[in-house]
Amino acid sequence: MIKSIEVRNFRSIKDKVVLDFSKSNRKKGNLANYRSVSSISIASTAVIYGANASGKSNLLKAFKALTYLILHSAKFTPGDTLGPYEPFKLSKNEDKHPCFIELEFFLDQTRYIYTLAYSKESIEQETLQYFPNGREATLYNRIKGRDIHFGDYFIGEKKIIEKITLPNQLFLSKAAENNAESILPVFNFFKNNLKIYPFLNKYNESSLERFYAKRLADEPDSAFAKKLNALICALDTGILSISAKETDWKDLKFPDNLPESLRQKIQEDFKYKIKTTHEFFDENNQKSGLVDFDIEEESTGTRSLLSLGGIIIDALEKGLILVIDEFEKNLHPLITSYLIKLFHEKLFNPKGAQLIFATHDATQLDEDLFNRDQIWLTQKNEFGATEFVRCSSINGLRLHAPLDKWYLTGRLGGTAIINDTDFVMALQEEGIE
Repeated sequence: MIKSIEVRNFRSIKDKVVLDFSKSNRKKGNLANYRSVSSISIASTAVIYGANASGKSNLLKAFKALTYLILHSAKFTPGDTLGPYEPFKLSKNEDKHPCFIELEFFLDQTRYIYTLAYSKESIEQETLQYFPNGREATLYNRIKGRDIHFGDYFIGEKKIIEKITLPNQLFLSKAAENNAESILPVFNFFKNNLKIYPFLNKYNESSLERFYAKRLADEPDSAFAKKLNALICALDTGILSISAKETDWKDLKFPDNLPESLRQKIQEDFKYKIKTTHEFFDENNQKSGLVDFDIEEESTGTRSLLSLGGIIIDALEKGLILVIDEFEKNLHPLITSYLIKLFHEKLFNPKGAQLIFATHDATQLDEDLFNRDQIWLTQKNEFGATEFVRCSSINGLRLHAPLDKWYLTGRLGGTAIINDTDFVMALQEEGIE
């Protein structure tokens, strides 16, 4: 699970912001929405609210930037720039400073802190600490222009890997590539345990549909297939079952000039299609059989639910961490809240999966769903920089205040401020002409 993230000088985030997902000592509510990890209570879910362009998505993109560099920088070649270098642009000289991201997380019951500062061309600082037996230890500390300092707990090749690590590569990535024993579990945490979806657009949903179609075809009787079927059918979609069937290519003609290799790839990628089964009724409205629909014939809400449902079932089965933007996309609020609650119930979430997400759906600001310390609000200050506040840290906010109403009326901040004077005047001028 993730305990906290700290970000500086990344996109709209200028000064240090820290989101700590551990249980607060302040008034917050009494829901048991936490998991104890190494004697620290961490929220199973955390939600971020804020107006459009307030910066909530940029925090989630910091997760993506970090994982991208960890998973891919070992393949960078000399002179490659670091694409995720996106410093704050509304203040002089910030583009001369590094982006900074620090993640504090638990791997099994062991606490780790990974710190990264990077510029456009190189890694400026990289540190990995952990707490064996509850005591802090440094695995390595890398500062640009100096030899890497290795701690006593580092197991595996050191100097050879240090020598072959380029200035624009992470040592974590290069060490994992070379099977350094101390590094592999941390690398695999970012590769396998942390799943980030900055947005779920049509392309993402289509890719997920193809992925789940293959899983349903290959493992029709698996626990995943049964759970996905049960979830989709339970949430008022009108669907009786979902399955995957092999695509019939005989009626589809490919262009004559299409290379054979590309044709084969298309047929492999789209080998299976998801089918949904519905009741069929006769002219007297009596049930008379079943009818299959292609997934493309279903509503956008159903297709979003399928994509999101598959992600969530995977996370619950494996104890993964999900970071998702626009979690509520195309979903009814009651379905959204149901999906969130799955992470709070040990029956559904026995392995401690965690959900961190951003949303505009104020109906989820319910004291029966979240404690105050699970809710974060974001807005930009007068200098265009993103600021975050934890709801449990707002002074004078009584415990049972109607957060949804207060949020929408702007009493908590984080809402859109609409000033339409210029727009109205422009419309009037257009009318005059």
